[in-house]
Amino acid sequence: MKIIDFEPEHILLIEPQESQQYIRRSLEYGNYLATGNCFTGIQGGRVVAIGGVLPVTESRAYLHMIVSEGVPHQWVKIYRATKRLIVAVQDDYIRLETLSTTPEADRWLEMVGFQYEGVLRRVMPDGTDAKSYSIVRK
Repeated sequence: MKIIDFEPEHILLIEPQESQQYIRRSLEYGNYLATGNCFTGIQGGRVVAIGGVLPVTESRAYLHMIVSEGVPHQWVKIYRATKRLIVAVQDDYIRLETLSTTPEADRWLEMVGFQYEGVLRRVMPDGTDAKSYSIVRK
C-alpha cells in the first residue's frame, strides 16, 4: 500500500466496508475532508483507505477513517500513517476524539493510543450507538 496526500476526488473512488456504507461519497464531502489533515491509502491502483483529522473547535479535533473491505496485511501501513498524523497534530489540539461501531475498530483505536470513554446512544446516522474514544493532551 502506498500512502499519499488526500485529494477530494478520492472519496468518490473508495468503496467503504459494510459497517461504513452510511458514508456519503460526494465531491462536497471530499472537499470537507480536505479541510483537515488527511491521507489516502492506495493498493493496486485502488483507493482502499482514507484517514484524517478534522477540526471541531479551536482545541478539539475528530479522527476519521474510511476503509474498504478486504484490506488484509495493510494495517501496519495504515497504523503508521495514523500515528504520524496524530503526532503531527498533537500540539494543535487539547482533545482528539473519534467514534467506533465495531470491535475491530475498538482494538485498532486503542492500538493507536485512544482511550475508551463510553457509549453515545443513537449517535450514528442510522440511529445506532457508537463508542466514544479520545486522546486528551495533559
